[in-house]
Amino acid sequence: MPDRTAEANASDLPPPTNDIGNFKARCHLRSRGSLHKALRSKDCSPRIAACTSQYRGFHRKNAQNGPSHDEAPPEILSPTNVPSTHSAQIGHCEHQHEHAQNEPQLDQHPEEVPSEPRYQIVLNEWDPHKGQFEEQPLPDLDSGTQFGPIPKPNRAFTFRKNLRTRGTRRYIEDEYPSSSEVEVVFPELQKLLGRITYKWGWSEEVTGCASPYSALVYSWEEALREANDVVDGESDDERQARDDLKELLRIISTSSGDVRLDRFFKSRQALLNEGTITHEALWTLFPPGTLIVGQPCHDEPQVFVVQSSEKFVSDNEYFEMICFSFDWDGTTFSRVPFEVEFEPWGGERKSVTSLPFYPLDFYEEDGLSREESRRKLESRLIERGRKFVEFCVAPKGKQMFNYSNGPAYFHRGGTLLKSKHTDYSTDSSRDHPPSSDSNDPGATGIGVGASWKPIEGAVIVDFASYLTYQTARGPILGPYDRYEGFLAELSRTRRTQELFKNMYKFDWDKHPPGRPVSNEQLLCCPPRVLGYALNQKTWVQLLVRHLIPPNKADDSTFRDRLQLDPDAKDLIYKSVKAHATSGDTSKEGLSDFAPGKGKGLVIMLYGQPGVGKTLTAESVAQMTSKPLLSVGVSDIGTEGDKVELNFQRIFALAGLWEAVLLFDEADVFLEARGEGDNDLQRNAMVSVLLRVLEYYNGILILTTNRMRSLDIAVQSRIHLAIKFTELQSDQKIAIYNSFLEQLDNKGLVDDLDDLQKWARKEGKRYKFNGRQIRNVLSTALGLARAEGKRLRREDLISVAQQTEEFKQDLHEQEAIYKDRQITQRT
Repeated sequence: MPDRTAEANASDLPPPTNDIGNFKARCHLRSRGSLHKALRSKDCSPRIAACTSQYRGFHRKNAQNGPSHDEAPPEILSPTNVPSTHSAQIGHCEHQHEHAQNEPQLDQHPEEVPSEPRYQIVLNEWDPHKGQFEEQPLPDLDSGTQFGPIPKPNRAFTFRKNLRTRGTRRYIEDEYPSSSEVEVVFPELQKLLGRITYKWGWSEEVTGCASPYSALVYSWEEALREANDVVDGESDDERQARDDLKELLRIISTSSGDVRLDRFFKSRQALLNEGTITHEALWTLFPPGTLIVGQPCHDEPQVFVVQSSEKFVSDNEYFEMICFSFDWDGTTFSRVPFEVEFEPWGGERKSVTSLPFYPLDFYEEDGLSREESRRKLESRLIERGRKFVEFCVAPKGKQMFNYSNGPAYFHRGGTLLKSKHTDYSTDSSRDHPPSSDSNDPGATGIGVGASWKPIEGAVIVDFASYLTYQTARGPILGPYDRYEGFLAELSRTRRTQELFKNMYKFDWDKHPPGRPVSNEQLLCCPPRVLGYALNQKTWVQLLVRHLIPPNKADDSTFRDRLQLDPDAKDLIYKSVKAHATSGDTSKEGLSDFAPGKGKGLVIMLYGQPGVGKTLTAESVAQMTSKPLLSVGVSDIGTEGDKVELNFQRIFALAGLWEAVLLFDEADVFLEARGEGDNDLQRNAMVSVLLRVLEYYNGILILTTNRMRSLDIAVQSRIHLAIKFTELQSDQKIAIYNSFLEQLDNKGLVDDLDDLQKWARKEGKRYKFNGRQIRNVLSTALGLARAEGKRLRREDLISVAQQTEEFKQDLHEQEAIYKDRQITQRT
C-alpha cells in the first residue's frame, strides 16, 4: 500500500506526477491550436494562461462573466467576495479586451493600480526529449508577443499546471494524470497557509504544495473564513495575504489543472447538501483524525480513528485507508492499525451512510437527529469499552467467563498449541503477519480464514496466549510503525504537541493496564476479545456483549449426579477442598525438600469407559469454580523433541488460568518404561511427564481405561487413585432419572412417571454405561421429534433393544478375533 503523505512543500516538492495517486482514466486535451481557439471563445472559464488586470472594475466584470457559478463554491464567487485590486485574474482572451474597452473608465487612484501582478499561472509541459517538465509561456493572441516573467519580489505565488505532450497533442496518460502545483513566495501568505494546514503535517510556513491540495481541501471552510476575515490591527502585508489566499482558493476550486479536483469542486456543494459522495472523491470524507464508524465484526458497530488514506482513485479502483482502534496485546493497550478497503462502484453518487465505513458525524438512528443518534451510540460503545478493558485486565485465575450462546470466530485448523510462528514457512512471500482488514469476517481484526459458529459455555479471555498459540493468520495487534507513513518521520517535538497528539493519539501507545482510560479510548475499543473456548477446545474471538460472569462454585453435580462409591466421593471431595483452600501449603502442611515441588494434587481415575471418570473431572472443576482444561495425546503429540515443549506449554496454561487439568486417555504416558530401542521414544515421553508433573501446583486428573503396568515413578506422584467399576442397577436408574428430568424440564417428555417406571423395571437390566444411557435417550428423543411427538416409552424400548443387539454382536466378534489371535500365536 502506498505511503499516505501530505503534499510536499516547495523545498522538497516531488515530480509533479508523484503526488496524484493511481488514476486510471484516460483523458485527452486539445492540441495547441485547439487551446488557442478555446481561449478566443466566449467560454472564458479559467484555463491555462498568464495575465494581469489593471483596475478593480475590469477584475469585477471578468469575475462575473468568467467562470460560471456552478464551477466553484458560492463563498468564493459571491459578489461580496470580489478579489482585491492587488489580485490578477486567471485567463486572457479576446473578448476580455472587448470588455475592457467598453467598460466605463473609473477614477483611478495610485494605490488601486498595482505596478506588478500578484500571481502567475504557467504551463508546465513535459519534454519527452529532455525527460523533464519545462515552463511554457503562452503568446499574446493579438500581437504574437509573449509575456515575460513576473518579478518574484511582487509575486505572491506561481500556479503551475502540469501537462504531458506526445507529438502535437497534449494528453493525460493512465500513469500520468493531470496535476498542478503552487510555489508560494509571499512570506505572509506562507505563514497564513501554514496556520491553516499545519495540523495536516504541512510546515508552519508553506512554500509550496501540489494537487490535490489535500490539507487545503480538509480545511476548506477554515481557509474561506481566513480569506474573508477582517482583523483589527493587521498589517498591510497580512491583509494582502488574505486577498492572495482568496485568489488561490478560487483558482484551485475552479481551474486547478487537476481534472479530478475540478470535478470534485464542481459537485462539492451538491454532495454536501445531499449527504452523498462519489468513489473518486472518497478521500475528502476522511481527513486524518476523523472518527469513523463501521460494522466489520458481526454487525457490531465499532469506531476507528483515521490515520491516512489514498487520494484520488479511479472509478474502477479500490480505495484504501489506514485507521486504528484502541486494543490490548496481553501486556499493554495501544493503537492497533486496521486496513479499510472500499470496492469501486463507478461514477454515480452514493449516500455516505450506505458506505461500510463513514464519519461518525453522519451516523443516524431511526427517528433521531444526528446529534442524539451519535450521543446514544457513543454511550453504548463507551460502556462496551469499559467491559472490554475489565475483561482484558482480569487477574490470573479470574480469566474464566461464561459465553451466552453468541457467535464466536475461530480459525480452521487451529489447535491448542499451534504456534503462529510456524505458519510463515507455508508462505515464502511473507515476512510479517497479515494485517487486519475490512474484508475479513470481523474487526480489528478477525483475520484471514476465519469463520464463526454459535457457542455456549465456559471460556478464557487471554490475549497473550491467543497470540502465542493461534495460527499466523489470526489478527495482528502490532507493530503499528508498519503503517505510520509520514508519521514515522514526524519530529519528536511535533509528536508531543497537543494538536498532533489529539489527532494521531500518540499517547495511546504502551498504555499500561493500571492507568485510567479516557472515554475516547473506550469509544475506540473493539467489540471482541481473544481467548479459548474450553468445551470446543479451540482458540476463538468472542463478542464482548455475550460475555457474562462465571458460575459460582457449585458441588450439586458432584453430590447428586455423579454415580460413584460414597467413600471414594468423600475422599475426592475433601482432597479437592483442602487443596483449593490451602493457599501456601508450605505454611500449613508438609513441603518437599526441594522448593516448589509437590504442591499439586494428582488424581488417577481408572476403569471401564462411560462410568463417570470425565464427569468426575467436570464436577471437580464446578465445585472449585475453576476452568477445566482437557487435553489428550493428540494435543501433546508423540514426537520426542516436541513432547516436552508441549507438556511445558500445557502445564503453563493450566497454571496461568488456575485450571483443573484433565489428561484424558493418558495410558501411553503412564505405562512402565521398558528396555531396548523400541521403547526409547515412549520412555522419553514418560520421563517428560514426570519432570513436568513434579513442579505443577494445580489439580491434575489422569484418566485411563487400561491399567496394564503403571510406571513405578508415576505411582509415587499420584495422591489419589480411584477405580470405576461397572455401574450397578441403582446407579443406572439414577442416571436414567437425571437425564429424563432434564428433558422433562424442557417439555420434551410425554409421561415422566411412565418413563421412570420403565427405567426402574427394564432399563436397569441393560448392560449400559453412563455414556450409552445418554446416547439411548438422545436417539429415542430424535425418533419422537421426527414424528412431531414427545419422548415415549416405545421410543426408549426400540432404541435400547437395538443398542443391546449391537453390543452382543460386537462382543461375539471380539471373542472370535481373540480366538484367532491365540490360534495364530500357537
